[in-house]
Amino acid sequence: MIPVEVVRVQRAYNVSTRGLRDLARKLAALSARPLRDITLILADDASIAPVNKAAVGHVGATDVITMVYPSLPGEEPGDSAEIVLNVECAWKQGGGGAGADRELAFYLAHAFDHLAGHDDATPPERTSMHRREWRWLKAVGPLPALFNGPAEQRGKRAGGR
Repeated sequence: MIPVEVVRVQRAYNVSTRGLRDLARKLAALSARPLRDITLILADDASIAPVNKAAVGHVGATDVITMVYPSLPGEEPGDSAEIVLNVECAWKQGGGGAGADRELAFYLAHAFDHLAGHDDATPPERTSMHRREWRWLKAVGPLPALFNGPAEQRGKRAGGR
């Protein structure tokens, strides 16, 4: 089983780390890229913007950033993946609740599509990637509930995680 570490650099949104880890492992299997480990970083607009500038050269917030690090000599084979997920963006774009769960799952699928070597630089590439990502999400079965909502709503939804 691929180790998946979850790092929270934002505290405004409560996300189910168990659901996110499980989904990441399933998507990793579908992407067919041999990975040694995965780090998921849960960010917000403010914390993802400097990463976007440093990693991609773009100004401002984005939905997801994917980075891959090849193994060093003497390490186990396989790459290390680092995925920065903008949970604030997912919550806003998805409209909260189940819509936000789908949006965050889509960001994660998109990250694994990039890890599989696909690019979305042109409209046809973007369309192809999005189709594959939705197929993957359908293939993994019912999506887990990923959000427990903004921090001020913790405990207000039944079945908190």
